[in-house]
Amino acid sequence: MRLLIIGSTGGTGRELIDQALEQRHEVTALARNPERLEIKHHNLHTMKGDVTDPHAVEQAVAGQDAVLCALGTRVIRKNTIQSDGTRNIIHSMQQNGVPRLVLESSLDVGDSRGQLGFFFANIIRPTFLRNIFADKELQEKLVRESSLEWIIVRPAMLNDGPRTGKYRAGFATDDHSIKRKISRADVADFMLKQATDNTYLRKTPGLSY
Repeated sequence: MRLLIIGSTGGTGRELIDQALEQRHEVTALARNPERLEIKHHNLHTMKGDVTDPHAVEQAVAGQDAVLCALGTRVIRKNTIQSDGTRNIIHSMQQNGVPRLVLESSLDVGDSRGQLGFFFANIIRPTFLRNIFADKELQEKLVRESSLEWIIVRPAMLNDGPRTGKYRAGFATDDHSIKRKISRADVADFMLKQATDNTYLRKTPGLSY
């Protein structure tokens, strides 16, 4: 498949690239600083551009079979980086007839609120991550209202653990038996499967151990 990976220089994005190349996909990575990838492969094409630039996104989306978005931000002040970028992605996909969007969001968004535990929901999120999660809520809304074949993946808190391939997906939003962390490698593993699997089509599966 021809896969566009957005958020490619982040932790999940790098895992997506590595695993997609391992699976012999043709990968395009859109990044503001593609030189940070430090990955060379005959099936990897890098494009310099910002996801908030509609023209750059349009160029990257054209000709793809699916888009995997692991867009994140470290900006904790009020911003709309994730939702603005996602709006551009959706528009470009619809204009170019690219059907499948797999988006990395997070547990504690939407109807999964509280699933990362009391401390996260009542201390961490409202104190430190208030603006980031407000934008994630808007980002998800834009995707759900689109006509795309979308899957919104909601992982637990991310770490740099190994790829195990042994995780839980699509659990009930009131299931509090889940672990509160998952490796970026396992998130990438699951996201890549969603490029062709319809099990969670137009759903918001949680992902954890």
